[in-house]
Amino acid sequence: MRQMAVSGAFYPSSGEHLSASIKRFFGVAKPSSSPCNAIIAPHAGHMYSGQTAAYAYSAAGNITDENITAVFLGPNHTGAGEIISISDDDWETPLGISKIDKELAAAIYYSSNLSSMDDEAHMGEHSIEVQLPFLQHLNKEARIVCICMMAQNIDAAQDIGQAIFKAQKETKRNILLVASSDFTHFESAKKAEELDAAAMERIQVLDAQGFEEIVEKNRLSICGHAPIAAAMHYSKLKGSKTAELLKYTTSGAVTGDTSNVVAYAAFAVRK
Repeated sequence: MRQMAVSGAFYPSSGEHLSASIKRFFGVAKPSSSPCNAIIAPHAGHMYSGQTAAYAYSAAGNITDENITAVFLGPNHTGAGEIISISDDDWETPLGISKIDKELAAAIYYSSNLSSMDDEAHMGEHSIEVQLPFLQHLNKEARIVCICMMAQNIDAAQDIGQAIFKAQKETKRNILLVASSDFTHFESAKKAEELDAAAMERIQVLDAQGFEEIVEKNRLSICGHAPIAAAMHYSKLKGSKTAELLKYTTSGAVTGDTSNVVAYAAFAVRK
């Protein structure tokens, strides 16, 4: 069992309080009936980015499907584990336990040239853990695959995106990819929006290569850029053409301090 690492810090440790806060977020973000191949959602503390994350989850009409598997792609902030680490454990939050889709996880591993079955990378990492309550609120029976990416480059993104595509075809799974990322860090709100604009344009047309080039050229602090690029690559293979920007905001909207913020964005890649 992958135990909670950031409960009480990034989100409430009480199941009752967590459920109530998630419900408030979804009360603002109205649900869609359109299925998605992927969504992009932020992973900061819920008080800062939870509302933005709810916009992403609400956009995925297939998230409540009885047979859905959510494949989470998150960056590695801790430096522990392998370059691309696929978890083999079930995951716990205050809202309950999410079961790993072991067959799909294994199929992704065998289809990838870079991944490892490795839980060390996930032990203290928050980028996927903070996503799970949103899924659990909407669909407690959904299974999961959790992939932590230390490698942040186009080769890694294409490898794991292609591997998920191959594994989905092999297993016939109903999949929703969730790319976990915040956007620009520690700039003014105005500067953050300026820096993120060109990168978000590339996301909207599912140009993973162009997106990664902009991140590298401008040294952008989009912490989950490889998970985003992987989700774009997978979605294009699945036939998606565009991604919809649902919400863009910063921590300054909560704290009132717009001089030094972290930016958050929610996207939906529809089928």
